[in-house]
Amino acid sequence: MSDAGAEAETDYHEREQHVLNLFTRHKRKLQFLAVSRCAHDDRLLAGVCRFSDSLWGWHAGSRLSPSASRTEIGSWHLDLHVDEELSPDAYEQADQLADEVLGEATRFENPASVVKVHSILHDSSFQVGPWRGYRHALQFFCNGLPLFAYTSCKCRRAYQVQMLALAHAGIRADVTSSLDSWNVEALPVKGFLKRGAPQRSAYRFTSEGVQVVLDER
Repeated sequence: MSDAGAEAETDYHEREQHVLNLFTRHKRKLQFLAVSRCAHDDRLLAGVCRFSDSLWGWHAGSRLSPSASRTEIGSWHLDLHVDEELSPDAYEQADQLADEVLGEATRFENPASVVKVHSILHDSSFQVGPWRGYRHALQFFCNGLPLFAYTSCKCRRAYQVQMLALAHAGIRADVTSSLDSWNVEALPVKGFLKRGAPQRSAYRFTSEGVQVVLDER
């Protein structure tokens, strides 16, 4: 990497930390373009705001249960194998990886993170900065953002936040100068995983890829 590239990366990281601090300390005072909230206590799980340089998205992070923590970390290793290669040794190595990562901790915690959203108005597409949130083997990405990001509320309920849809909603609210925050529903994990449960996904999957479908306001 050139000196200029390294300097730009440092500048971006510093700006990223500054924006994260703004969300952490002042999110109740910020004007959000789009939000996802806990259905139980209305606590903010993720949101998009405009700052002086760009739109920025914020994600509250997650705190997995002890059993989910081991499963998730083990998937980092198991995802390297095709199904026919999954031997008892592979699962044992996955358990060892979980032991190594967790150490004395019983839970894997993913801290809050931010991502810069660069809106490209002529074709309604956009680019984003690096996704610092949690990644796992079954996560699908589009335009640099996860379709669903596991998020836990302080009330102990867990959700899948539709991060890609949230960015689309933030851009739409910004372009239309909307005075109200656009709400993108966070999907409860129990309902999200339960077969046959009603879904309010903001995505439509077609032969051409993923389409974001937002409720008309």
